[in-house]
Amino acid sequence: MILLYRTFFPLLALLLCPYYFYRMWRRGGYGKKIRYRLGFWPSLPAVESDKKRIWIQAVSVGEVSSISKILNSLLNHPSIEVVLSGTTSTGLVQIEKKFGKQVLAHGPFPLDWWPFSSMAWRRIQADMIITVDSELWPEHFQQASLRGTPALVINARLSDRTYRRISNSPLAQKLLLPKGLQIFTTSEKQRCRWSELGLAGEFIQVVGNLKIDAAQPRKMNSPTPADLRAEFGFPKEAMVLAGISTWPGEEELLIQALLEIRNQGIDGRLLLIPRHAERRNQLEAVLKNAQLPYHLRSSGDQAPDDNWVYLADTTGELPTLILAADLALIGKTLPPNQGGQNPIEPIAIGLPLVSGPNFQNFSQTCNDLLLNNAIRSTGSAKEAKNELITLALSAESRKELSQKAKEWINSQGSPAELTLEKILQILEVPASEN
Repeated sequence: MILLYRTFFPLLALLLCPYYFYRMWRRGGYGKKIRYRLGFWPSLPAVESDKKRIWIQAVSVGEVSSISKILNSLLNHPSIEVVLSGTTSTGLVQIEKKFGKQVLAHGPFPLDWWPFSSMAWRRIQADMIITVDSELWPEHFQQASLRGTPALVINARLSDRTYRRISNSPLAQKLLLPKGLQIFTTSEKQRCRWSELGLAGEFIQVVGNLKIDAAQPRKMNSPTPADLRAEFGFPKEAMVLAGISTWPGEEELLIQALLEIRNQGIDGRLLLIPRHAERRNQLEAVLKNAQLPYHLRSSGDQAPDDNWVYLADTTGELPTLILAADLALIGKTLPPNQGGQNPIEPIAIGLPLVSGPNFQNFSQTCNDLLLNNAIRSTGSAKEAKNELITLALSAESRKELSQKAKEWINSQGSPAELTLEKILQILEVPASEN
């Protein structure tokens, strides 16, 4: 099976090159350490007899954020070394910024083809590999199998689309889910999905969603909500509506909601955090057309006084920026967008949250939030706008929704601690006393 993959991988890569080169050019930053993508990682020293080396692959900013608590614990463990790789340019920037001085090595994940992957493996010499969310790399797993190295997928989840695709292809199941692959997944529903794809029950464990632990308590030197509002050009008493990881069409709806809120006599302001910062030109055109006072974060953090809309066209700052908000819409949930963005980060700080009908990628989480009255779900864009306006006009309703969100978060425990415990058990390394 792996020989078939090795044969067709370069052909498929050539076919898809124009599309991916365009995406890389559009987003920028992919040229840095490009030799790492071809397997030319630095040759690391041999692992000492009393240590274990873990190679962790986290695609982008979201994955890096979700494993931060685990990473900090591993990096502080006297018997563990960590090599950290990523895929997207934004994820690699986040890795270098947060963990670059602590990990043994970091850089782009090698292309999953035998010459590149095997070279990287020889240089890194990992005792365990970990991928995050739904990253399934056949050659990477094959290299682990050849060396008898444990392979784990943590925070493992399968979207409806991915699950259907793998379910309908026995070839994909054999290639993507090798024997011995261990899955630490987010819910009982996800456990059933992985099991139905043919993985043995003893290799699947439910530990919870790591993003529960991703929202860390605010640091002493981090900005307060009042500081952020002043930076955004918003009065401290304003009602701040936020669009979190928004997709096309959702920003226009939020602008309409803002105008109607202001027409009701509420001093509403809007914080827009698009999912893709490179949409800034498109969104700036929308704001110009709406004739609203606005400011782009990329042009300088400080907005002029009495600003109405703050466009956060940067990456990796969402956890901090949303502290300024009173109410938010979660992105990619309004038609024609589908799938939804992860709601846990705003829920973790008790931010009242409204969702459209399309949250398929996080259905388990959102359904549980709905069951506990910790989020407001709507059936259409019109309903979402009306719900935002209703909540904007009622501080008491927002307070009640915020309290329910905090109660839900507190009921989830710490998936990161449980995941870390199981990682150390597999490595046969005692828990650190630090």
